[in-house]
Amino acid sequence: MKTRVGRLAAFALAVLTIGVLAGRAQILNQLDFKMTQPFTVGNATLAAGSYVIRPVSGADQMVVEISAAGGKPTILVEVEALQPDAVKGSHLVFNKYKSLLALSQVFPGGGQQGYQVLQGHPEKMAAKSEQPTKQTVTSSSK
Repeated sequence: MKTRVGRLAAFALAVLTIGVLAGRAQILNQLDFKMTQPFTVGNATLAAGSYVIRPVSGADQMVVEISAAGGKPTILVEVEALQPDAVKGSHLVFNKYKSLLALSQVFPGGGQQGYQVLQGHPEKMAAKSEQPTKQTVTSSSK
């Protein structure tokens, strides 16, 4: 009887440890950044300010959540996986058009995979008439 209780306790401890490590890994994938001008993500336009990007687990496709540092507004955006790029540190890449700044790629840094944000309607329309320039914004990962 004591061995059965001991095994159950050891199993519970192992599951708890794995849960804590998984939760900690999600926190490490959070990126904080600040924008000085409005920008577009997918089909949404966000005001200048401080934002947080987090991957959403449990979704059928790859999704990231972008929320204001205060919590609202919050949007969910579909992304595709990207290989890490050569730039060290976490950063975001925006496509800059004449009248539109659109989030394009997110790189958490540290050799982790990046995310390609799927284009929304506003960016698709801007891309029909002009070529974007790339603009990089540094971020901090937690």
